[in-house]
Amino acid sequence: MNSPASPPDSEPDAIVYPPEFAQRVVAAWAALEIPHVEIPSVACIARTLDVLYQASFLQEEGEAVRCRLILADPSDWKQGEGPPTGFHVLRFAESRAFTPQEIRKLAPAASFYRSILGVHYDAEKGVSIWGIVETGTRWVNRVDGGRFDGAPLPPHFVVHILGPGRLLTACGYHRLLELDSGKIIRTGFDPFKAGWLPQHFRPVRQWLQDRLAETRLEGANVEDCFIRMMAQSVVRRTLSLVRGRGHGGMLIYLPQEKPNLDELSKVLRVRCPFESRPSTEHFSELMLRAMSRLSLVGHRHGLTSVKWENYQTIDDPVLSEIDESFVEFAHLLADMMSVDGALVLTKRFELVGFGGEVLGEKPVTRVFRALDLEGVSSIPEMADSSGTRHQSAYRFASEVPESLLIVISQDGAVRFVAARNGQIMYWPYLP
Repeated sequence: MNSPASPPDSEPDAIVYPPEFAQRVVAAWAALEIPHVEIPSVACIARTLDVLYQASFLQEEGEAVRCRLILADPSDWKQGEGPPTGFHVLRFAESRAFTPQEIRKLAPAASFYRSILGVHYDAEKGVSIWGIVETGTRWVNRVDGGRFDGAPLPPHFVVHILGPGRLLTACGYHRLLELDSGKIIRTGFDPFKAGWLPQHFRPVRQWLQDRLAETRLEGANVEDCFIRMMAQSVVRRTLSLVRGRGHGGMLIYLPQEKPNLDELSKVLRVRCPFESRPSTEHFSELMLRAMSRLSLVGHRHGLTSVKWENYQTIDDPVLSEIDESFVEFAHLLADMMSVDGALVLTKRFELVGFGGEVLGEKPVTRVFRALDLEGVSSIPEMADSSGTRHQSAYRFASEVPESLLIVISQDGAVRFVAARNGQIMYWPYLP
């Protein structure tokens, strides 16, 4: 088993700060095989990153500074009708100083999810803030999943302030590098893209396909990837909501289709269990509605098979309404995860209850951190090096090996936990 110090997407031994990070960003940008504007100078990027790095440690009205910024002039934007399909460009009467305190003051007006600050660089005058561009929220679908991803940003330098000491750089929407507490994160680490994760839910996808076949008279075939991507989009959005609230939480997927909580009483106590009714199966009914409608609309468009990409682009009012219902369901899950304890679901996403307390008498002293998405390479860690929420997840995965758990820390860090290859393993979530 390999034992490097960290996943291959980060540089743990290289503690860097904005000036050196700027050089890495320019090199990563030059390596992108996409059309882009002339890359700004290292000095320009370093100045931009330095100010935003300082701003990331500030607070406005008790809230941490979080915003997006793009190094693009007003003339670089195509003024459309505004969100959700275009941009709404607002230019200040006078440019604002580009300082950490000014970023702090403007950040609430340029909501992270809806707007982006526009800045200009002049070789003599330096960097200044010229205005705010309302982008709408569809861009979030690129990470959280969902229909439509909005108009593309101009291919200019973009920085997201994600938290204290956390800066994500990009060319438009093309990710470059991330700086997290002096460490460079290159590619992200997304367990949703692993091969083992869909295997947990394969019987569920087959069950949904069988149910659709019982009711569909004619229509396009709904590919398996649609079910997988839709479920992932709901979970991604839920995780994003929980992380944004700063409370933390835990999600437990039970392997049983119809779990008996009495049988699980030695390892799990659910403070607020739900009575098993059709209302607890809302997700699977939504999924069947989406599959049925997509099959029908795809057939009308002359398609014999439909997949996730078709769902994202087909303009249909019924699909839009169903998509909104999925968004509401993600909010419901996030709300229940805000209560102390775990939210408990079956792998069909049936709601079992919330406020779950992991009991378990089986001690877990050692866990393994995956160094690749499939968990082929890993390194051991002491289980008690993590918080009590993580230790509870490790215990439950040990007691119920077919389960799957997702743990969110108060600081926003996310781990997927599962028993794999006879070991309790976790994967960090860095999408």
